[in-house]
Amino acid sequence: MARIGILIVITFFVQLSMAQERYTLQKCIEVGLQNNISMKQAQLNVSNSHLNYLQSKENLLPSVSGFTNYNFSFGRNINPVNNSYVQQNVQSSQLGISSQITLFSGGQNTNTIKLNRLNDAVSRKDLDVIKNNLSLQIATQFLQILFSEEAIKIEQLALAATEKQLETANLLFSAGSTNQSAVLELDAKLASNKLNAISAQNSFRLAKIALTQLLQIPFDETFSIESPTVAIPEEIILESTAMIYDKASKTMPEMERVIIKHKASLMQQVVSKGGYYPALSLNANLSSLFSDNFKDVINPQTILVPIGYVQTTNDVVLAKSIGYDGTKTRSFSNQVNDNLGKSIGLSLNIPIYSNARIRTAVKQAALQSEQQKIEILRTENELYTSVATAVANYSGALAKYRALVVAVQAQKKNYDFNTLRFETGVLSSADLILSQTNYETSEFNLIQGKYDLIFRKVMLDFYRGKPIMLAN
Repeated sequence: MARIGILIVITFFVQLSMAQERYTLQKCIEVGLQNNISMKQAQLNVSNSHLNYLQSKENLLPSVSGFTNYNFSFGRNINPVNNSYVQQNVQSSQLGISSQITLFSGGQNTNTIKLNRLNDAVSRKDLDVIKNNLSLQIATQFLQILFSEEAIKIEQLALAATEKQLETANLLFSAGSTNQSAVLELDAKLASNKLNAISAQNSFRLAKIALTQLLQIPFDETFSIESPTVAIPEEIILESTAMIYDKASKTMPEMERVIIKHKASLMQQVVSKGGYYPALSLNANLSSLFSDNFKDVINPQTILVPIGYVQTTNDVVLAKSIGYDGTKTRSFSNQVNDNLGKSIGLSLNIPIYSNARIRTAVKQAALQSEQQKIEILRTENELYTSVATAVANYSGALAKYRALVVAVQAQKKNYDFNTLRFETGVLSSADLILSQTNYETSEFNLIQGKYDLIFRKVMLDFYRGKPIMLAN
């Protein structure tokens, strides 16, 4: 019983430690990349492409296959021993091995290896694209949780401030320094603050659910993230859009992917044109035969047998012959050695007319190559637009954040001043509530601007080839 109790305690603390585990951004990205369904599918595609590449290399080697068959013939059939017709039951079996290798096929085999190597590289770039997109989605949702946490704090502070003002209003009302409407208006403001606090809590919970969905893990109320110390970006971007684009075009997998695809389309043309050439192959065969009709004599000996008479003397004429005690089927090993047949030959296949299949394949490969050229241009344009947008968004977000900081400071001063005026009975509750609402709105806008700026900096650094990270 004591052991059971110890196990229960250990299990409890293990589960508790797991429940209290806090996810960093890097851990979220690692878990997401490991569990994401699209990632798993892309990894399978990579494995499949690599197998195709390995198989195309194996195709350069000779193919070897063995064969065997069994026949039971009855009635009038050909005797496999001497190829004569016999009227008897014959059992026979043939076995052998054959091999073939392509000596020349218009370079299709070697060029297919190059093509499949390029396709293998394309599948790996597909995987990299999914990794990047998923990492950015996780980082975005991670920032949303951080934003929601700060929004909760702001709503709680606003709620506490309204509660304090309501106490002051009750005291002023009791002293006759204000009317009951001031109390009622602040009471309504308190209810609004409580509603905002509940909404902030719900938004925080929804943000956590969205993140766990990206990570493909079950949502649990104890799920939490580790809030890093995030510095407010203040960098003034001195690099031009063209300079950042130049870096991105050399590192972004989307760009590398379309370039490799174009190379693959050119190689596909070469493979297709190889169909115009003759195909030369070398083949070799080794076979043998076993049959129960192959017989060996038992105890062979020379005997004299009469073959006629001398006409004048009537003497018997004798001749030598081979006699034996019986027959038996020749052994399997002896038959295989005695009936062993070998052959080697060349086979030349010359394409004359293939219902235009080769010509069509060549034309389709050329069209695909042109499509990939256009795809390169489209990807270049999209990447340049994304980089230019990232630069503009960051610059705008930085300017907006600085303006929001000034706005919060101004609203804070105005709110503090109006609070003193209200406490002395000079300001109405309606004006105080308006001032407080303006201050709360400016604070909310500030944290929105803060995390928008952080996200814009992450996106810009992403195109500059920097890893996705938030901590200093």
